[in-house]
Order: sequence, then structure tokens, then C-alpha cells
Amino acid sequence: MIDAPETLQPFVPHADGDAGNGNAISLSLADLLPDSGGAIVIEGDGLDLSVRIMTDEPVIDAGVIDSLVTATGEDVSGHAFFAFSNGTTLYAPRELDLLIVNLDI
Repeated sequence: MIDAPETLQPFVPHADGDAGNGNAISLSLADLLPDSGGAIVIEGDGLDLSVRIMTDEPVIDAGVIDSLVTATGEDVSGHAFFAFSNGTTLYAPRELDLLIVNLDI
């Protein structure tokens, strides 16, 4: 088992988990289709959206990507990333209120 650093722990900035405005959506990682390189890109219009990613795959790495263009041509430079044990990597703007929920816990 990998000991995850503190930066991999979920962060919920609002007590209700919805950016304080009721605009929250939950998505299953298994329902999202990665590109040929295993990348999934989440985009949001503004800061008033909360996204919950539900998964049973553990996060094995996370951080901020310096420079990367995905296989589909999306520039995710400066985005937060979460790499999962199944080879999928999720990218999202750092401003997006994002929570990874591990269903195995």
C-alpha cells in the first residue's frame, strides 16, 4: 500500500460540499471516457460549481501539471491532476471545487 501524502487528501472548502450555492454534480469515474492516453479533462464555467468524482480506484499520484497537451489536443498546463491505479488521469482547473470520493472507504 502506498502512503499518500497530505496533498492527496480530499479537500472540501464548504461544509455542504457544493461551493456554497447548490451547484454540485457527482460523476462516476467509471462512466467517464478517457482519451487514448488515459486522460479525462473536467472543465467548469466559473468557480460556482462543485464536482464530486466517485470511484473505487485509489489515487496514486496528484499535483499540478506544469505543461501537457492531451492526446485529444487539450492544453491542461497548470491544471490539477489525479492519477488513478487503473491508468486514468483526471485533469481539472485548480479553481474548480473538486472532491474525489473513494467508495471503498
